[in-house]
Amino acid sequence: METRGLFTSIFGCLAMAALGFTFAFLTHSNAIFLDGVFSLVNFVMSLLMLAVSRLIKRNADNKFPFGYASFEPAFNVLQSMVMLGVMLMALSSAIAALYGDGRSLETGIATIYAIVACTGCLLVYLLLRRIARATGSPLIEVDAFAWLMDGILSGVVLCAFAFAWQFGELLGGWLPYVDSLLVIAMVAVMLPVPVRILYRNLMEVLLAAPAIPVQRSIRRAFRDAMHDIPGRDWSLSITKTGRAVYLHARILLPEDSRNASVEQADAWRELLTERMAEFVREREFDVVFTTDASYI
Repeated sequence: METRGLFTSIFGCLAMAALGFTFAFLTHSNAIFLDGVFSLVNFVMSLLMLAVSRLIKRNADNKFPFGYASFEPAFNVLQSMVMLGVMLMALSSAIAALYGDGRSLETGIATIYAIVACTGCLLVYLLLRRIARATGSPLIEVDAFAWLMDGILSGVVLCAFAFAWQFGELLGGWLPYVDSLLVIAMVAVMLPVPVRILYRNLMEVLLAAPAIPVQRSIRRAFRDAMHDIPGRDWSLSITKTGRAVYLHARILLPEDSRNASVEQADAWRELLTERMAEFVREREFDVVFTTDASYI
């Protein structure tokens, strides 16, 4: 089902890119051209995303002993950096146009484009949101959010183009600058999205701890899982990479359990692994029993 969502995004991006470049040529609009460039970039990134989605399902091997989950946040870092680069280039072009004579704009045709683009983006978003909820895929979730933002921005552009089309005479000498102002407004609204995606996924690449609510739920579950396992004290290190969570538990055994056999320790570990299966797989869960309090 995740693959179907990725193909939906791929064909949607290709269609929107073709639509954007066609209408950009007809209207001489840099705002529409920017939208087309974003769609083309998203098309290329969606193709890469398809390869990544297949890669992260592979089992761990000698080359990647902890699996391929880290490719997911690494890809999202790359995608957000590409988006930031395109936005900054568009921003510099729009600012340069403001200091010139602006740009002529076919507002009627631009309005038609905005209607089609807004409708198409929101339809793809609704499809991807349903798939993201069904699969729990971070890749589809990020992609769905990008389509939502694109749809909202297309709606804003629609309002601006429609106003300029119907009431252009009220704008007077500002009419040639509408397109550049729209580009600047689009960049200002969209900029926090790739910045937030970049920060969140970069933290995962750097093996930072997950969000506080995630940590709390995992620690609560681990505390419950320890209810009949001897442990005077324990500590739990948590890191999240893509959709994989890694746990490293250190358990301080009490005096009366310090002579427990290796078989007994294995039984406790298996029991903990079974009880924590909702959050982590066996290969991603390390349990260490110790009698050294300084290790906790």
